[in-house]
Amino acid sequence: MACNRSLQLKLAGRNLLTILPDVCFEMAVTATASGVERSTDAQVEFRSADVVMASGQLGAARLTKFSFNRSMLRRAFAQGWRVERERFEMDADGRGHAAYRVEAEGRTVHFVAFTTTTVAEVDHTDRVVASKWEITGALVEAGNVGLTNDLLASLAGAVPQQEAARLDANVLVLTRGNRSVRFFESLVAALASGQQPNGDAVADAGYIMRSTAFYGNGKFGMKSFDGYDSDHPLAVPYRAQMLAAWLFRELSYDVVEHCAQVRATANGTAPARFDSAWSRYFGLGNATGLGLVPYAFQHPRVLDAWAQVRERALAAVRSTGHDEAVDLASALHRWIDRAEAHFAALVSDDDRTPWSSPSELTVMAVRIRDEFDRVSAAPRPFDELYRWAEDDGVEVCELVVSLLLELDVTISDDALDLHFRVDERVDVDPNQTVDELRQLIYLRYAWIDDLDLDAPRADHFWWVVSGNTDEPRRAQRHLIDPAHREVSIDVARRVLALRERLNAFPRDDTVGQVMLAHPELGAAVKRVAGNTTQYGEPTANACDADFLPLDLQRYQLAMYGMDNFSPKSTDWLRVTLNQGAPRVSDLNSGAPLDDTWALPARPDAPALKTGLQEDGS
Repeated sequence: MACNRSLQLKLAGRNLLTILPDVCFEMAVTATASGVERSTDAQVEFRSADVVMASGQLGAARLTKFSFNRSMLRRAFAQGWRVERERFEMDADGRGHAAYRVEAEGRTVHFVAFTTTTVAEVDHTDRVVASKWEITGALVEAGNVGLTNDLLASLAGAVPQQEAARLDANVLVLTRGNRSVRFFESLVAALASGQQPNGDAVADAGYIMRSTAFYGNGKFGMKSFDGYDSDHPLAVPYRAQMLAAWLFRELSYDVVEHCAQVRATANGTAPARFDSAWSRYFGLGNATGLGLVPYAFQHPRVLDAWAQVRERALAAVRSTGHDEAVDLASALHRWIDRAEAHFAALVSDDDRTPWSSPSELTVMAVRIRDEFDRVSAAPRPFDELYRWAEDDGVEVCELVVSLLLELDVTISDDALDLHFRVDERVDVDPNQTVDELRQLIYLRYAWIDDLDLDAPRADHFWWVVSGNTDEPRRAQRHLIDPAHREVSIDVARRVLALRERLNAFPRDDTVGQVMLAHPELGAAVKRVAGNTTQYGEPTANACDADFLPLDLQRYQLAMYGMDNFSPKSTDWLRVTLNQGAPRVSDLNSGAPLDDTWALPARPDAPALKTGLQEDGS
C-alpha cells in the first residue's frame, strides 16, 4: 500500500500542509476541515483529540508494544546485540564497580556502575536532587580504545558526583539510584540460604533497585541527541536511556547474587541463583515528580508523534473483521489472562487514588474477558470491545487499548524509529493574517472554552524552576509572587489572552503587526502558528487549582514503558520498568525475543482459573 504522507486542511482560503513523518504506517489517512481523521481502509474513526488528550484519559495510559523500552529490546534482539559483563569487582556487601560491554551494530558502548557506599535508610529519597546514592552509573562510548583503566578511573571520580560532574561527549547517559530498603536484603538472605524469594514479602513493587534519574542529551557536557550519527543504533529518542535502565536492572540481579554467594560461602551453605521465573520477574524501580509536567506542555510535536502511533494502531485493530479476529482472539485472551494474573499477585493493595488499585484492576480484567466473549461473534469484535470499554470509564478504556495494541501488525519497528525522530523547529510567518491566526485558534484550541479560564481557580498556581534545586515546582500565586520567573506552560491561558487581543486588530492585519504591538504574546503566537498537530495539546490548564500533575506524568511514563503506578501524593509517584523483561543471557543466546513478557505473573502465585500455567505463560 502506498504511504499517504500528508494531510491537507482547507482553512480561510489557504492550504495548511501538515507533514506526517516520512514512514509508511500501512494505513492511508484523510482529514476534513474539522480535523476529524478517518482511516480510509479501516473505516474506523481515529479517536478525537478531545478524548485522547483529556487529562483523565492521559492519566489512565498503560505501557504498550510501542513503549520505548520494548522497542529498544526488539531492536537489540533483531540486530543481534551482545552484552558481556566485562568487569565486576565487589566486596561482600556489594560495594565496588561493574562494567557491561555492549556490541551493537558495529558500535561498542559500556554501562559502568559504581556502588561505593551504603546510604542509611533515613537518607533514602526518591527526589532527583538527593546528594547521596548507593549506585551511580553511566553509559559510555569509548570508541576503539575501549574501557581502559585510565577511563575507568576518570569515570570513578566523576560519575558519583552526578550533577556536580563535568563530563564529555563520550558519556551518553548518567544515572543513579538506591537499593530497595524492603527487598534487597531479603533477597540476599533467601538466596544465601538456598531458597527462592518469598513472593508475599517482595513482589508488591517488583524491583530490587530503584533509579531516580537518567540524564542525557547534552547535560553536564554529555553527547547531545543531535550528536548521534543517523545510523547509530542509539539514534532514536530515549534508546540510550532505555539501554542504561535495562543494564541497571541487570546489575541489580548480579549484585544480589554476588552478595548471596559471598554470604553463603562464609556460612558454609549452598547458595541459590534466581530460578528461571524469578530471574525475569524483577524490574527496575523508578520515581518521578513534577519535572515531567513542563515537558508535556512544551513539546506538542513529540506528544503528537506518540499519540499518532497509538491511535493508528488502535484504528487498525478495531477495524479487524470477524474472520481475521478469530485468529487473533486467542492472543487477546492470553494478554487478558496475563493482566489478571499480574494484577492479582500484587499483594499490597494500598490506596492508589486517584487510580484503580490492583484488586480493582484484577476485576476489570475479568470483566474485559467476559465482554470480549460476549461480542466475539460481532462483525468487528475488537471494535465492539473498545466501544464497551469507552462507555465504562477511562481506566477500563485504556486497559483495553493497551491490550488491543498488542495485536497490531501494521506498524514496523523501522517505521516506529523514524516516526519518533521529531523536528520541533517552528517558523512563524509574519505575513500571516490576523484572521488566519483566529481560524487556527478556532481549529486547534476550541477546548479552552471548556476550562472556565476566567474563574479565580484557573490562576491558582504558577510554575517555576527552583533556583537551588533545578527542579520544576508550582506555587500558589496568592502566596508567592512569580517575579518574572514563571515557566510558560500555561498554554490555555496564553492562547485565550491572544484570542482576546486579536479582537482589537482588523482581520487583514498581519501577525508581525500583532507581535510588534504585543511582544508578550510572542510565545502564544508561535504556539498557535506552529502547532498543526492533531494530538499535541493536553487539554488541561496547568495553573488550575484542580490540575492533577499525576495524569501527565503517567502518560509519559507509560510511553517509556513503566507500569505499577503507585501515587505518593498529587505530585509524584513510584513505578517499575522492565518487569518481566528478558535478561542479558536471553539476548546472548541468539534465540528470538518473545515480546509478550510484559505484565508478568508472580512466580509463586497460585494459578488463576484462566488456563495460566504456574510460570505465568
